[in-house]
Amino acid sequence: MKYVGIICTLIMNFFAMQVMAQNNTPTRLAKIEGIAAVVGEEVVLDTDVERDFQMAKAQGIEVKDRCEFLNNMLLEKVLIDRAKQDTLVTVTNDEVQRTVKAQIDNFTRQIGSEKDVIDYFGFKTKAELENELQFYVRDNIYAREKRSLVVKGLDATPEEVRVFFQEHSAELPDVKDQYALSHIILYPEIEPENEQKIIDELNEIKKEVEEGASFATKAILYSEDPGSSSNGGQYLKVKRGTMVKEFDAVAFNLEEGEISEPFKTDYGYHIIQLEKRKGQELDLRHILITLKPTEQEIEKTVNKLDSIRLMINEGKISFKDAALRFSDDKYTKYNEGNLINPQSGEDRFERNELSTNLSNNLIGLQNQELSEVFVDDYENKKVIRLIRLNEFIPEHKVNYAQDYSLLKRFAIRYKEQDVLMNWVRKQVPHTFVKIGDDYKSCDFEINWETK
Repeated sequence: MKYVGIICTLIMNFFAMQVMAQNNTPTRLAKIEGIAAVVGEEVVLDTDVERDFQMAKAQGIEVKDRCEFLNNMLLEKVLIDRAKQDTLVTVTNDEVQRTVKAQIDNFTRQIGSEKDVIDYFGFKTKAELENELQFYVRDNIYAREKRSLVVKGLDATPEEVRVFFQEHSAELPDVKDQYALSHIILYPEIEPENEQKIIDELNEIKKEVEEGASFATKAILYSEDPGSSSNGGQYLKVKRGTMVKEFDAVAFNLEEGEISEPFKTDYGYHIIQLEKRKGQELDLRHILITLKPTEQEIEKTVNKLDSIRLMINEGKISFKDAALRFSDDKYTKYNEGNLINPQSGEDRFERNELSTNLSNNLIGLQNQELSEVFVDDYENKKVIRLIRLNEFIPEHKVNYAQDYSLLKRFAIRYKEQDVLMNWVRKQVPHTFVKIGDDYKSCDFEINWETK
């Protein structure tokens, strides 16, 4: 059972985003039909177990029953339960919102239009879907961060990777077409009068609230923050470090009931109303209005990046130096513009992990060639983008020479499982765990109900 469970988990992690969109809904989105287990304050639904069981079957994995999938979920729930009690684990709203957007973009690429995604998950609006996805995403991040602390420092030698591949090659998935990419992005430069219009709009909203209007209603009507607008702009129990630094600097200097002046972050302009201060935590509401470049501002930036593209093609500057000198993406400009897949941590993407716009701009490119300059949405912003195709890797059977990084990641996760299991065994006696009647006969590796 152990080998099946671990390899299933590895493969399902590898395919998680694709299969989730194709087969079933995330945990919080599933209809409650029954409780499979409870760990602390965390609940596992029968539909959760069924989802992972069907996910494995869709990948051609031979499985006997659902017990192993419940066991894996119990492991995950222990991580989440402990992470929420660990002061070393911090999950920021910024990270949650970025991940939610990335997941919705991924669902959209696989299911169809944004409306198709909303309908598929049974919601009326995108805001409702985003709000529900936040619970799922936040728990995933909690589990990931706690797991990384538990297994910190583990590595796999080349010999261990080779042995892992020899023993489990038949169980590992084929590798689909992959793309290694770099980019340079420029933010359109917003003219001062364009920014001033947003500042004036927020000042007018602030004035109306101070004269008796509801801040929550104004947030619903005007805020462009997908994580809070439908909830009246409200964030509860905000700690230092959970928001971007500019937001923290303003929020933690407000008095209860006070509304801030408009201020700028990477997302746009905000105003905050502090509702309550509870020690080092704040209950607040905020309104965000994003900066929207005009057609003239976009065209001006397109021309600038076109000129940079021409210099690269003429050999007057290398792509590496151009990215360092000109790119507005602070996460890639110091790394030659190389894009890293957030799902795998590697510099390779499958086509279905790329936006339709980006994918279309790769058509016809050879290795090391540059795309045309194009307008794109990136990290919740309108940007002007230039892509370099570093390498195209055709679909193939996973192999030691070509996929060493992937195999090393699998081998490390395999080793981590033993460490994680031992850690969980130590947590169980101090954790409330209740297994549902349908799973009482399961032969678990861990004696979950020790009390």
